[in-house]
Amino acid sequence: MKVGVSFSGSDSTALNAHLYMDALTRYSLPVESVSCCAYTSVPLLLWAYGLPPEELEELLQAFAAARSPQDGVRLLERMGIFQRQPKHNLAISCVDAGTGITVIFADFLCADAWNLKVRPLKGQEAHALLATLSPYDGDETFALDEMQLCDFSLRYGCPFFPLKMSGAERLLSFTFTGGHTPAQIAADSLNALTGHHSDLSYSITPDTKDIQAFFTQEIDTIYQKLLF
Repeated sequence: MKVGVSFSGSDSTALNAHLYMDALTRYSLPVESVSCCAYTSVPLLLWAYGLPPEELEELLQAFAAARSPQDGVRLLERMGIFQRQPKHNLAISCVDAGTGITVIFADFLCADAWNLKVRPLKGQEAHALLATLSPYDGDETFALDEMQLCDFSLRYGCPFFPLKMSGAERLLSFTFTGGHTPAQIAADSLNALTGHHSDLSYSITPDTKDIQAFFTQEIDTIYQKLLF
């Protein structure tokens, strides 16, 4: 059974998204591909490189300490982090605010339709992050090739497109909620609405502190919904 996992959310707790993938790996869930947008894209891109936990956490602390998410991305770029080779299939989604065209950054997908574009993630990591982090705490959109890109979930909710394109048979979604700006609240609402289209969805609130306890409680349900 091919399982795809979706992550979304613009609250600061979304920087813990990689820990959920770590837990799914420990429980041997056969994840085929991972799709993400907004803040979850930063930790999941670092996770996709297979970085040691200590190094990953140090990089996330450096990102969080930057004046803005955009400055954090540029810091990671200057540090040469994006020169690493990915070890996991990851797709980062965004959308053109003017036309609604979906733009996916991924190295394991291909598409060039009028309403769906796939670009390589390798070599464009900074562009992918700057696009999907907009409009949170910075510029309203990210300009790229005559498009004004922003977080996918502001228009369409959970980023399921890459998972379905890759042939995932079961979908698991995690949405990190708790943002207070109008854009964050709008994205949270769409994520909650579209999350129900997955086989199993979880809304992770800032009160969810103990990730291990969360999986101890939910792993049987995850197995049942996704593997049987």
